[in-house]
Amino acid sequence: MSKNTTNPVAYTYGGHETGSTGHAIPHPEAISAVTHHIAGILVTVFGLSELPPSTSDVAVLWLLHPRLQTQACMTPFAAHIITEWNAHQSSSRKHKPKKGLIAVAFDQRNHGTRLVSAIANEAWRSGNEHHAPDMFSCYAGSALDTSLLLDYLAGYVFPNAERRIVQNLVLGISLGGHAAWHCVMQDPRISTAIVTIGCPDYTRLMTDRARLSKRKNWLETQGRGFLGSPDFPTSLVETIRKYDPAGLLWSGSGLHRRPGQEHLHDEMTSEEKEALMPLMTRCFGNKRILCLSGGSDKLVNYSHSKPFLDWLKKSIAPGGWFEGRGLVLEDIVYPGVGHEVPSTMVGAMVRFVNEALESETEMGVEKLESKI
Repeated sequence: MSKNTTNPVAYTYGGHETGSTGHAIPHPEAISAVTHHIAGILVTVFGLSELPPSTSDVAVLWLLHPRLQTQACMTPFAAHIITEWNAHQSSSRKHKPKKGLIAVAFDQRNHGTRLVSAIANEAWRSGNEHHAPDMFSCYAGSALDTSLLLDYLAGYVFPNAERRIVQNLVLGISLGGHAAWHCVMQDPRISTAIVTIGCPDYTRLMTDRARLSKRKNWLETQGRGFLGSPDFPTSLVETIRKYDPAGLLWSGSGLHRRPGQEHLHDEMTSEEKEALMPLMTRCFGNKRILCLSGGSDKLVNYSHSKPFLDWLKKSIAPGGWFEGRGLVLEDIVYPGVGHEVPSTMVGAMVRFVNEALESETEMGVEKLESKI
């Protein structure tokens, strides 16, 4: 684990040494930042002044911060990734339209300027009896906020329609990583997600956290009666089936698979695959997802993400039932890394953002050329 277990990005930038990840990335040079009040939320937009004057098409990178932090901790990520993309475009020899990149950060629900209840952001071990519904509702709500802000952003940053937003990407860390799954699956305008130390299976994650926290509702039945207990109410179980990646696809879709059935892919019938195809296409068709996990992460252990990710990877592998539907999925686990964001993860973020921006630019050029 990192030395600062409450802030997984505490040592990502700035030159500190963390023991498990070595030296952090030098803090990037500051870039332009402007704050807007949109729909009752204070929103920081990075990189507007750095857009080349001739740029008409712009991509937006939505930055979602970890639990117990604020949007401020995402500032160096914005500066680093935007600077890298601008440098990449300047050095590119390809003759194609240039695409600008800006980034947006805001405080997640009940964090920073939106704090209502401090205890609601804490875990069971810190005295929050409602940890499970509090955390899920927080980041599910932040995903909804992302879509809401996306509706209005252009009117604030490009009020004269001088530029157009053509692509949306989301990068979330920890709590923000959980939310990034919701964003990319629920909003068709968001085509790329970088999920950093986040999890797509909330039920599995929290059931094990209840075990580790020695919750009475888990101990009395060894977990068998945990779902539907006061720690994990029935209403939460039902909500997870609507929005959580694993909950939606494995339960809410009608497959009715229970937690622990890791071999779902092999058990699916042709009728089940046919029934699931429209939902999979809506959530994952032509999407790009990068998952970055620490192999020694005790807070969001990779073992809780692995069954769902393995299922997805099998579905898009050669011969898989979702092959050819445009889903690009990378799953990288860093041995010895805890609940933190080392420089190697940031390098993967930069690469994946650049590839996503390049990919959609090239697709646009191909469509244009096909019309000529």
